[in-house]
Amino acid sequence: MHSNNNTISKNICLNNWIGIELWYSNANTISNNNCSLNKDEGIYLQLSNNNAISNNNCSNNYNWSGINLLHSNNNIISNNNYSVNGYYGIDLYYSNNNTISNNICSSNEVGGIYLRYSSNNNTIFNNNCIANNYYGIYLGSNSNLVYLNNFINNSQNVYSSNFTNIWNSTEKITYTYRGKTYTNYLGNHWDDYTGRDTDGDGIGDTPYSIDGDNGCYPLMMPFENYFLTTENIFDTGESSNPYPSISGTHNGTITPNQTITATKLYTYPCPGTGGHNEYARIWNATWNATATWDGYASDWHNITFDNPVVLLPNKTYNYTIRTGSYPQIIHRQNHTTLDGSLITCTKFTDADGRVYYDWIPAIRLYA
Repeated sequence: MHSNNNTISKNICLNNWIGIELWYSNANTISNNNCSLNKDEGIYLQLSNNNAISNNNCSNNYNWSGINLLHSNNNIISNNNYSVNGYYGIDLYYSNNNTISNNICSSNEVGGIYLRYSSNNNTIFNNNCIANNYYGIYLGSNSNLVYLNNFINNSQNVYSSNFTNIWNSTEKITYTYRGKTYTNYLGNHWDDYTGRDTDGDGIGDTPYSIDGDNGCYPLMMPFENYFLTTENIFDTGESSNPYPSISGTHNGTITPNQTITATKLYTYPCPGTGGHNEYARIWNATWNATATWDGYASDWHNITFDNPVVLLPNKTYNYTIRTGSYPQIIHRQNHTTLDGSLITCTKFTDADGRVYYDWIPAIRLYA
């Protein structure tokens, strides 16, 4: 209690009632702690303001949430992992003017983010709320700003009991989508959005419905894809006609026209599905890099290679990619990508054992 201007860092707080607890404590830094496997919260703040909470792992706390704020204002909650908790990942009540950004809130028993009992004027952006059992985000409060978040594979992506919240940026943002630059307001990515994007700017033509409210400027893809540099990226782009689509194993070759340095692979899903990559291997005669999916956790549309993928211009590399659910398919034997490279299908075997020679996975390789 009444502890100010402290740094609480690099602690292991396991199997307690609460991992880290602050009362009447201000301007503290709480970072790089493991607050997991506790009976209630990983981190709990009551009547504590202007604290910075970052880079903590608050997972598998049994009965409550990864972090819980009560009557606590002007705190910054960023770059934390709040997953597999017994209630919510992030839980605020009577807490105002907090900033919540770049957090992972996945596979929690009830939901990812919960703002209740007059938790107003908070800003929530760049968070991944994935595979929570009930809600991606639940707002029972007013005048909160929610934009550039991903809501994916939750039982219900959103509930809002008040229509004064704002679901898009309040200023126009310059972004890159499919190799072109645009400036516009940006909302959130909802994986159950069924609207169209007829002008191809990455923003849905119609709002996403939120309990009678409107989520304007919905993003057609996860927000990370709007801020990739156009250099050193291999990108097939989306398929103009992705169906028929089925999971299976793709084999083929890539011939880049520039140097590509990548650590991740993104798979374009068919709209409203969980299309993703389960395994990828890229190789030539002298090196090999593989990536394996770890389930519906974290940013599950992207998988990370165990070695950097370095593709040199005008050289040919082999790929094997095993997909799940309904990924986008480019129905050609050869395809010139957005960056001017060439990708070729040598063989695709679908989940039912049928073989095709003109099915290319719609993917992106990037750093």
